[in-house]
Amino acid sequence: LAQAFRFGPGFACIYSSPSCQGAMRLLLACFASASACTIFAAGRGATKDGSVIVSHSDDGDPSNDARIVYVPAADYAPNATRNIYYTAESFPRYVGDERGPDYKPTEATGPASKPIGSIPQVAHTFGYQDSTYGVINEHNVAVAESTCSAVFMTCAATLTHGCEKGRKVGAALMSIDTLSELAMERSKTAREAVELMGSFAEKYGFYGPGGFEGGGESLMVADPTEVWVFNILADSTGTGAIWAAKRVPDDHVTVGANMFTIREVNTTDTANCLASKNVYDVAEKQGWWKKGEVLDFTRTYSDGEYAHQYYSGRRMWRGFQMAAPSVKLSDTYDDLRYNRTWPWSVKPDQPVTHHDFMRWHRDYYVGTQYDMTKGVAAGPFGSPDRYSAYSEKIKGSFERSIALYRTNMVYVQHLREATKDLPKELAGVAWMGPGAAHYAPFIPLPSGVNRSIDVLKIAMPKHFSTKSLNWAVRKVMDLAQIRFDKMHPLVEKAQLALEAEGDALMEFAAYEYKGDKTALTVSVNEFADKALRMWQDLADEMVFAYSDNSDIIHGGSLGYSDAWLKAAGFENGPPPPPEEKQCPPLCPGDVLV
Repeated sequence: LAQAFRFGPGFACIYSSPSCQGAMRLLLACFASASACTIFAAGRGATKDGSVIVSHSDDGDPSNDARIVYVPAADYAPNATRNIYYTAESFPRYVGDERGPDYKPTEATGPASKPIGSIPQVAHTFGYQDSTYGVINEHNVAVAESTCSAVFMTCAATLTHGCEKGRKVGAALMSIDTLSELAMERSKTAREAVELMGSFAEKYGFYGPGGFEGGGESLMVADPTEVWVFNILADSTGTGAIWAAKRVPDDHVTVGANMFTIREVNTTDTANCLASKNVYDVAEKQGWWKKGEVLDFTRTYSDGEYAHQYYSGRRMWRGFQMAAPSVKLSDTYDDLRYNRTWPWSVKPDQPVTHHDFMRWHRDYYVGTQYDMTKGVAAGPFGSPDRYSAYSEKIKGSFERSIALYRTNMVYVQHLREATKDLPKELAGVAWMGPGAAHYAPFIPLPSGVNRSIDVLKIAMPKHFSTKSLNWAVRKVMDLAQIRFDKMHPLVEKAQLALEAEGDALMEFAAYEYKGDKTALTVSVNEFADKALRMWQDLADEMVFAYSDNSDIIHGGSLGYSDAWLKAAGFENGPPPPPEEKQCPPLCPGDVLV
């Protein structure tokens, strides 16, 4: 249906009408893949510099909205309302005048989005960087997201698709996208953000992405002093929410990958655990929990892994293994929902840095038995990327690594406490990777930046742009498939060089900063422009250096590996030409000269 609607006869002239554009956005949102993301968190006692670090990979599909947009702070009159919109993660996720100039309607976005409801507005909202979810606000509160399965789900208010059995029209106002943005607008601490999101979801109702991914969500919610894991789903009525939040121990690291992770819910320990008022009652009413027992949130409210077994768990195992290789954990299990396979968090073997988080997001199991660069599926040149199979006849699954080709955006939020030598505007830095982490550079985006960065705000999925860093990264990724084993080292070299320059820029900016946010923004924008030029040059270098499967610089054809030739049946191909032993030339009495 979506394909027919998008590309059917007469589509171009029909789509020019505003009413059709609005309908199209809604339709595409129904078919767009919601995120299937990996998130990490580290408390301040687990990091080398005493910071809190969280991270998120926005693993969607090519139709998702990969823009990074600055939403400015704003003041409102008494009795003002804040509109709530259906959160289509496809492009454009929102269109209107309420969130700054870069969300205003254009020819590319079509007309303004229509609200599905509203809530009372506050007198003042904070400025923040926005993606599919809120990223970081001016008070260095940050959020990282991962979609999860859940036993309950519902549809958004006014919508009639994706509803649970027995419901014709949705009632829930709050998605995780909206909750994260409200947290950015109104919170100065991570705990405030958790409490705000939980209360709004309970009051106004929560809806998840639906489809095969389910109706739940998980967030890492952080500030410079602490980080919380927040798990949420719709309640059984479709008009409220069930949620729990657990504080990550200061000296620990934790990971999430498309599944709830919170186990024990102990609401008497309010310093480390928060939850919805109904978290016990619903479980008891359903017969899933009895008074006097410990409530296991994941066992009770998760619906397990989706896609395939190990889709979530293998990434979680790998995350813990990279953070604490001395902690020997099993990489197999029966059912992750019911089997408590690993600890909820681990103390890292060595204090970690934001560069470790970048490395984790670029992982595809190298050095393990699941190494994605090995085997026939990796192709002749060891690519770790596994595209969706979409086969009606062949059933099976590829391994799912943390690094993923269909990632729209990765970010690592590095949150430090402000000091006289480190102003708040530079103490929180969201390192933005506009694309798949193993192909993208991470660009430092301090919370003091006060407008959208040019090369990050341009990422229209149906319009290639030479002004978009997201498109430059996607071009590098596609080119790398030609000869991954030779080309990807060029990408890695460029990543390390640019990210080292980013560190130097942040150090210099902190030393020079005198409260001028505009000057800070200009310097970050110039650095991002440089990254765009560098990645465009990198694409050219890759094509030149290994054109026609040859090493152009050093000379010689590169051929194939013996292992791949054997696996591909090269030995069973056409045989050598026959020896010419007949007449002619070997005739009786002939003398060969």
